[in-house]
Amino acid sequence: MVLSGLAYALLGLTVRVAKVDLTPPEPLPLGGYTARKGAVMEPGGQRLYARAVDFNGDTLVALDMLTVPGGFTQQVRSLVGDDRFVLIATHTHCAPDSQMLNPKMTFQVPGIASYSPFWSAWYADEVAYAIDRARSAAPRMVTKLGLSTGQARLNHGRRPDAVPDRTAWLLESGGTPLLASYPAHATFHDESWNKTDGDWPGVLAKRLDAPVIPAAIGDLAPEAPGKTPVEKCAKFVEKFLASVLKSEPRTVAGREDAPKLWREEVRLDPPKPHPGFAKAYGVPDALAQVLVTRFAEGSAAVTFFKVGNFLLIGVPGEPTAELGRRIGAIAATKGFPHALVASHADGWVGYVLMPEDYDRGGYEATLSFNGRETAQRMLEAVERGLSATGRGFARAGSSDRRAAS
Repeated sequence: MVLSGLAYALLGLTVRVAKVDLTPPEPLPLGGYTARKGAVMEPGGQRLYARAVDFNGDTLVALDMLTVPGGFTQQVRSLVGDDRFVLIATHTHCAPDSQMLNPKMTFQVPGIASYSPFWSAWYADEVAYAIDRARSAAPRMVTKLGLSTGQARLNHGRRPDAVPDRTAWLLESGGTPLLASYPAHATFHDESWNKTDGDWPGVLAKRLDAPVIPAAIGDLAPEAPGKTPVEKCAKFVEKFLASVLKSEPRTVAGREDAPKLWREEVRLDPPKPHPGFAKAYGVPDALAQVLVTRFAEGSAAVTFFKVGNFLLIGVPGEPTAELGRRIGAIAATKGFPHALVASHADGWVGYVLMPEDYDRGGYEATLSFNGRETAQRMLEAVERGLSATGRGFARAGSSDRRAAS
């Protein structure tokens, strides 16, 4: 049963969790590598999940998916009946191609799946079910919410100008992990691997039995010793845990701290192809403009999820480490010293590069769809959103659509 506002007021801060299997019941093409050429996945892969953690009715969901298209987020909201949740893709490149869930992807591109109403509905139903299950699970009262951070050399820059952030994050309550994050692509498995796999976030999530989300990963690749992707994922998890468990977690919230979730619209510039897009993808300039205009998100928002002194800032794309640092600096000036900047939240506008980085070109720049000022538009949205934390938000009704199992 979903608790009422009065029940939350009496109980104080509560946490509830749920996990739902997202592995599709039949073979589908995996996303992330066009080199797979649309081949359907092979049998024998790992299970994929939606992992939800709910704080007093505000729910964070980590999805073993490549991206979360904005249109898909809207579809889930229509099923749940409110928008008091944030969906964050782990960005594994070994999950079914999430362009199947993107209602704007109605044209054919070699190596990329097109929109499937059937699979979009299937995934939306499973994700909405995960939210319902979390909200109807038995609540656990939180006396103290703890945050551990550490420095772990588990990534490297994949662009010449990248300066990696190596902060590992672990949020917990009473010794029970609730959320973990690190800034690195989930790409230990390359295009030769054509089975479902959560990559390092999936291995870490299984170890912690908690959601794992990507921090600002736009120009950062994973790094860990090992001869195979499996060995590298295992070593990654080992070093991550060693870094965050070195010291006692600092208290960031207590029983009286009510959570809050809000959003701020990003005033995106009109979609246009990067100057290098046409050459990179072998299409005429006119066709490049058509493709990007049809594909790119028309709107986006930054999501803020606050619990006590912990603040998650969800970016609807792949921000670089530098943009993540600048967002964190704005949060610090607004009184939020513990601000985790997350990628792939509720939408995907592509890579989000600083203007000078956009001008350098390269792979990431060709997948930046709203011009060289997109990072500035994100910073402006963060500034507005953190200057408006006192405003209220109406809570829409939510109901269990299926009995929790």
